[in-house]
Amino acid sequence: MFSDYFTSPENMKAFDALYKNVDGLQDAFVEYWDVTSKTLTGNPYVIGFDPLNEPYPGNTLRKPDLLLPGNFDRQRLAPMYSRVFERYQKNDSDSIMWFEPATFPDIVSNFGGIITEVGFEVPPGGEIGSNHHVLNDHTYCCQLNREICASGEPSTDEPQACYDWHDKRIGTRDKDAQRLGLPLHITEFGACLTEGPCT
Repeated sequence: MFSDYFTSPENMKAFDALYKNVDGLQDAFVEYWDVTSKTLTGNPYVIGFDPLNEPYPGNTLRKPDLLLPGNFDRQRLAPMYSRVFERYQKNDSDSIMWFEPATFPDIVSNFGGIITEVGFEVPPGGEIGSNHHVLNDHTYCCQLNREICASGEPSTDEPQACYDWHDKRIGTRDKDAQRLGLPLHITEFGACLTEGPCT
């Protein structure tokens, strides 16, 4: 499972470097999005830009308060996303940011699945009700727990558990989107890691 590598010291250190701008890494990240958004401005097939897929909070062993609900979104993602959004807007005032909250710790697979509200108080770099932002998220039954996907796919014996998980997950994100005055879009869903029952 790729997710096993997310808790490696190397991965935590790399994400920390991005958020803390170690050796100018965040500056380079922002410049990347400056060039990318400038290049794709006006392309009719691009509906928006998602700066970071499934952001990981970094080294939570050294900074355990990032595990508190909403803290990572507020402390690390919102400031970085705001910098990126400014570049989008500089290149095209009609550009749209599709921003993702943390997958973890905003969801925790313990105790039947815990889903917390996102920590964003306003859309990054914007205001409540912005027409330049979309709250973007993913939902997989395998996020519920590893046992339900022991074979690499969600078990066909657990359809209600998967339904309940998606209902709770998407329902929570819908409330988040309403609080921020934004549309919600689910850009990844399903669970297929092999060819099993999903196909």
